[in-house]
Amino acid sequence: MPIAPALLIRGARAFTPGCDPHRPAVRDVLVVGDRIAAISDPDGPPLVPPPGAEIIDARDRLLMPGLVSAHYHSYDALLKGRFEDMPFDVWALHSQPAYWGRRSKAEIRARTLLGAMECLRNGITTIQDMNSLVPQDEETLDTILSAYAEIGIRVVFSIALRDLPDLDIAPFMAPDLSVEAAAIIGGKPGDPAADLAFVEAQLKRLRPLPARLHWALSPSGPQRSSTALLEGIADLSERYGLPVFTHVYETRAQLAKARRIYGADGGSMVRHMARIGLLTPRTTLAHAVHITEEEIALVAESGAGVVHNPLANLKLKNGVAPVAAMKRAGVRVALGCDNNSCSDCQNLFQAMKMMSLLAAGSDAEPAGVLACDAVEAATTGGARAVGLDAEIGTIAPGMKADLLLLDLRDPAWLPFTSATRQLVFSETGRGVDTVLVDGRVVVRHGRLTLLDEATYRGELAEVMEQVEADFARLLPRQAPAIAPLLDANARLAAQDLGLDRLAGGGLRGRR
Repeated sequence: MPIAPALLIRGARAFTPGCDPHRPAVRDVLVVGDRIAAISDPDGPPLVPPPGAEIIDARDRLLMPGLVSAHYHSYDALLKGRFEDMPFDVWALHSQPAYWGRRSKAEIRARTLLGAMECLRNGITTIQDMNSLVPQDEETLDTILSAYAEIGIRVVFSIALRDLPDLDIAPFMAPDLSVEAAAIIGGKPGDPAADLAFVEAQLKRLRPLPARLHWALSPSGPQRSSTALLEGIADLSERYGLPVFTHVYETRAQLAKARRIYGADGGSMVRHMARIGLLTPRTTLAHAVHITEEEIALVAESGAGVVHNPLANLKLKNGVAPVAAMKRAGVRVALGCDNNSCSDCQNLFQAMKMMSLLAAGSDAEPAGVLACDAVEAATTGGARAVGLDAEIGTIAPGMKADLLLLDLRDPAWLPFTSATRQLVFSETGRGVDTVLVDGRVVVRHGRLTLLDEATYRGELAEVMEQVEADFARLLPRQAPAIAPLLDANARLAAQDLGLDRLAGGGLRGRR
């Protein structure tokens, strides 16, 4: 039997459980194969590496668990920098896969690699990719998973399903839509039985998945899913023991729609999920911006969690999620970066900082959401959300060696006063030096080790010619629907729903 490769990280300040969060002790960490084998005692002798072990000199480095982005969509990685000052529905009109149709295998591979590349170079070792497969076929799925295996990132992958075509904003659309606008906005109902059968067939066909790839389940959102689809996903989750991720109350339109369609559940999307059996400790709600205090309590009681996406929430004009209230209620919180076209980066350092600052800016009194809470959300909180907290998110013997080394010589860390606070408020990602996934170095001195970046940039340039051409055709094709959507958003803003999550009470002037 071959001997597992060994790697010794020598002399790093290590973020181990129970350490001083401001000045973690200097330790050695030994990795054997894909797991952490030993950690030195701060007052003890250094670890002795086995013969042939690689040694990383980590003096002037901070050793962290690899970061976990618990909400991400890879399908629009090539649309970075395209949009701004758009409400959710107008943005979706230009970014969602259904409007783009079938893409080439080369483009699918390129976009998947690009998102993963940015994640790894920013210290994100695990992502939850909720992917809308267009078309929903095995070739598209296999192309995505193959790209992830190639670059070496850990992925919890789910196929986003929906079978109700109406837009979330539909109740506020004018009844006299033009034929052109109606054709753009309209859609056909899906087949929940066929969708569920496809997902289960993939669970069986690709089980077990290759190393570092894991399954999850995703209804796109309860309001976009029939009871049959939600019950089917709950059943799959129970039978296969898989986590469930879904969009809940991302937008104000979703709150308004829930009030209209969930009368049997008191107008509550969360109560609707609970009644169906989809609000469990395996469930994570993405966004939860427009959630009420009563619903927060219900989420906490169920053991479900929330993944906070502050960058996308702000850019798409959805507002500020009540994270402080979630913390007070005991809801477990993770962090995500969401789409590349609505946060424009895969950078949890930005998300951690925004999580802390938004909580601070929402209350003149101390809100109780501290830098340590943001770090927890990006590490152990994310690991819990994706169902891998027994494997990742913590530096301890026996855990997977998904690790991140930050350069403490960077100006962000000078002078060194608090590892936790400088990680959240000062680090930008510039200090990321070395990243390990499954015990393998995938980023060394800020460069990927498993992908030739120069070759990749050439491949990206080739596929972008078609993307640019298709985007140029998409803009005029979608234009007839923009004014009706903006009008619907204005109608919605005039409605008093009892919640205003825009900073500074941004809805007050609209009523």
